[in-house]
Parts: sequence; structure tokens; C-alpha cells
Amino acid sequence: MNEAGVQEPMEYGEAVHQLARLIPAGAVLSYGDVAELLGSGGPRQVGKAMALAPGGTPWWRVLRANGSIADPLMSVAREHWNEEKLALPEKKVDMNKFRWNPTPAAWDQIDILRSSLGNAKMSEMDDEL
Repeated sequence: MNEAGVQEPMEYGEAVHQLARLIPAGAVLSYGDVAELLGSGGPRQVGKAMALAPGGTPWWRVLRANGSIADPLMSVAREHWNEEKLALPEKKVDMNKFRWNPTPAAWDQIDILRSSLGNAKMSEMDDEL
């Protein structure tokens, strides 16, 4: 926010990266979940942004809707998934079991990200991922 308390505009990719950093260890979201939370874009735009994620971004927590990740990323992702107890014997994560349900504090941060993209805050009705 600037000195006047107005949320500064943000590039879509940066908003995606910041949202990914909110996801705690042991939880995941799909590309579509991230787009929905931000109120714009779609799975492809989120995937493209995640491909350009800076170091320190937990990219292994943002997955395809079926809980999988691109094969070239699998070996490194599996290491993180094993550490966070996310991995199934297959090459994917159980999205129903590990999908992140944001805390009230996280929702406040998500609303800031949405606002920075020019999107309205989420209502309680929208709080159903």
C-alpha cells in the first residue's frame, strides 16, 4: 500500500508468487484454485507464472487439478512432497486431502493480492474452493 492507504497495482505473476508463498508446508492448491483466489487469470496463466517463480517460492505446492506436476519437475517435487508428507505412491498428491483452507489472516493477504490486481474482495459465498 502507498502512503495514502491505496493498494498499489501488482503484476499478475508477482501476485501468483506471493499467494504461493502463503500456502503452508503440508498443503497444496491447484493452478485453478490460485486463479480463483486471485479473481483473474486461469490455470494456464498461473502455470506460466509459476514457471517463472523466483527462488524461495514453494512451486511444488501449486499443482495440476489432478494433483500431478510436470514430469521434469517430479524428482525435486517428490523430495519436497516427502518432507511435507504430501506424496502418494503415484506421481501425485491427494488434492481433496491436502487442499489448503486459508486462515482468516491468509484471507486478508489474499484480499490484498486481489485488490492489487483490481479485483474485488472475496465474499463468504466465494470462500468455497
